[in-house]
Amino acid sequence: MRSPPSPDLAWPRAARRRVAPAPWAVAAVLVLEACGGGQREQIEREAQRFDCRGRRASYIVTHHIAADEIGVQIDCAEAGPRIKRWRERSGTRQEDARSLTPGEFDKLWREIDGTGWPNLRDCSNGTGGKRDPIYVFDIKDDQNQASFQCQSQSAPYPYSGIVGPLDLAAQQGRRQLGDDEPAELKALDHKDKQR
Repeated sequence: MRSPPSPDLAWPRAARRRVAPAPWAVAAVLVLEACGGGQREQIEREAQRFDCRGRRASYIVTHHIAADEIGVQIDCAEAGPRIKRWRERSGTRQEDARSLTPGEFDKLWREIDGTGWPNLRDCSNGTGGKRDPIYVFDIKDDQNQASFQCQSQSAPYPYSGIVGPLDLAAQQGRRQLGDDEPAELKALDHKDKQR
């Protein structure tokens, strides 16, 4: 025959039941975890180890419809991973630069590296018109260096695999460089509004 449990070891039935947390408490915990998760991810991104390896990639376009010269460059040797863009029109140069995380820089470099840039030479598949813009590329890392150009209305394949990712990264979260509307048109627009 079994002996009854001692009174100090016996738990009342109510105490043995599991109590469900209040819905607001669950929501509060989820919100706090979501906020903390984003901060942890940012800390991990910013604390990434980075090996520059002397990498630099740039393109410059002269005689472009948007300006006399436009260009984008990524590099990491001078000021850490960064991207710089510029535009020169009628002797006035406008430029800006911003930092990249090591992950952003490496992702962008992989896209450029995927073009096989060490093997690229001056293009033969551009439009080649006398008045077409001239794209000049300069790319290097710790093992290779290459410079080549292409005269074309737009960069053809595989050169577009360099221009496209650089342009996209340079524009991300940024406003357009400068004002595209000439002063004469602004003056006409101002006169029209006054009428």
